[in-house]
Amino acid sequence: MSAAAGRPVVAVAGLPALLEPARELREACTTCGAALAPVDLVADAALPTGTVALVLGDGAPVPHAAALAANAALRDAVVAHHRAGRPIVAEGAGVALLAARLGEHPMWDVLPAAATPGRGGVPAAAELVAASDGPLHAAGERRVGRPSAAIALDVSAGASPAWTVGGRPEGWAAPGLHASLVVVPWTATRLARLLDAAGAAR
Repeated sequence: MSAAAGRPVVAVAGLPALLEPARELREACTTCGAALAPVDLVADAALPTGTVALVLGDGAPVPHAAALAANAALRDAVVAHHRAGRPIVAEGAGVALLAARLGEHPMWDVLPAAATPGRGGVPAAAELVAASDGPLHAAGERRVGRPSAAIALDVSAGASPAWTVGGRPEGWAAPGLHASLVVVPWTATRLARLLDAAGAAR
């Protein structure tokens, strides 16, 4: 828990590399009694105190790749968060931060993939079926999302994909991880599942 009136803290990466949190995510946090805490991926050396889950959204990380790679302190903090079993959600261009590298720059190396500039191989409007259980969805659930236009992935593994899109696997899912090039709108139900995956009392 955090100093924010005892509420669970959801850390959300924002400027300069990723977009500010969407209104839907802010509203979901209010509904679920969570505190939303911003993270500057270039300047901050640690996750906010009391972080129970980390969200990496869409944006434009490519121009900031060198600065992102130079922030070793935040990388170590995120890796420790992941190894402790606390959930991470990365959607759209945010997946690039979890990759082994973005172009020629080393990233956080949570996923067995390399990110490059460019659009991924998902249609502009995608109908999704959850392929595996994860911190946001149970296998078989259906959603609609949009892909990032900024990032493509060279995927070397993915035994537990997040989605199937037109019968093709996409992304990664695990008890503490949801990573996908496709961005799905936030709802209170979705955030409540993330908080439950984090073991956060509400």
